[in-house]
Amino acid sequence: MSAADQRPTEPVLPASRQPMPMAPEVQAELAKRGRSVRQIETEIAARTDRLAANVDELTARLAPSRLVKESTAGLRARLTTPEGNPRLEVLGAVAGAALVVGLLLWRARRR
Repeated sequence: MSAADQRPTEPVLPASRQPMPMAPEVQAELAKRGRSVRQIETEIAARTDRLAANVDELTARLAPSRLVKESTAGLRARLTTPEGNPRLEVLGAVAGAALVVGLLLWRARRR
């Protein structure tokens, strides 16, 4: 076996992932800005990590189970007192609605 056969081979990337040579104007712009390709790649990787963290946070915030829990807690807080008893205005509204439904049913049966 020759020495070339013993070297590990680099994975072959598809054509869409092959590195592209930079155009001279791009190289000139990079030289003007004073950033190297390595710095730009590092910035891109950091930005990608931040975006991934933001997506993860949004996914957690918009999880259906969390939304249901928050909605239920908000509704419960509006309908009950801090001790857990129903609020008087809620009881009054429910009693009024029951009275109206009862009157409508009674009137419908009389006809």
